[in-house]
Amino acid sequence: TDSKGRKDSLTIVLLQEADRFNKLLRVIKNSMRTIKKAIKGLVVMSEELERVYTSFLNNQVPTLWASAAYPSMKGLGSWIKDLVLRIHFVDHWIHNGQPKSFWLSGFFFPQGFLTGTLQNHARKYNLPIDELSFEFEPYPAYRSQADFYNAATSQPAGKPLELDEQIEAVQDGVLVHGLFMDASSWDDENMVVVDAKPGEMNPPLPAVHMLPRQNYVPDAALYKCPLYKTAARAGVLSTTGHSTNFVVAFYIPASKPQAYWIGKGTALLCQVTD
Repeated sequence: TDSKGRKDSLTIVLLQEADRFNKLLRVIKNSMRTIKKAIKGLVVMSEELERVYTSFLNNQVPTLWASAAYPSMKGLGSWIKDLVLRIHFVDHWIHNGQPKSFWLSGFFFPQGFLTGTLQNHARKYNLPIDELSFEFEPYPAYRSQADFYNAATSQPAGKPLELDEQIEAVQDGVLVHGLFMDASSWDDENMVVVDAKPGEMNPPLPAVHMLPRQNYVPDAALYKCPLYKTAARAGVLSTTGHSTNFVVAFYIPASKPQAYWIGKGTALLCQVTD
């Protein structure tokens, strides 16, 4: 809590994320438990359970699970691996405090995380939140959540990770990672968006420092790059007024005019389809 007794907005976000994942895990656990009983002949195999079982055979995420989960276009095997990383991300945050860099792709509702970041900044500097927006500063480092998971699970709990020592904690805003580029790639030397290399589908974007700024007007030379949760790039407006797929527009430096990248359909993705 701050000096006025208000909880950190990102703590509220964490609680909400944990609740969403718990609900999803309950759906998975209950359906798996019932299927095991149905296979043994202890209960009747309902039509819904049969659809779940058929999805397993076809390496597809069951509709029963997908309806309780986040948007994804992954096959069942990749989806499970991704779910394990997401749960570990939340669990590690609960037990070790806020990470130096947040896995933006790992959130059920990333828009809520971004709003919480703006709210923290508004409270810290007594600014009206409706006048705040993000400035995006690419960070000269890459961070893979899979590498973080392997490092965190291979050493004693509470011990500082070498991966964390490679980046510095930011004072304002948040550092985020885990995004992929579509129809483009990143030039590490000049720190700009460039054309994708031959045969390169979705290269990673380096970590980005999202810094709240008051009455921020982005430079016209920056490319307004949309960030989507999946490669479908299509969603519907939810009851919160947010899209189920579009997250936010990143203003990032690019090697060519904005019209060029718009024509190519250049965008950022939270996850790739595999």
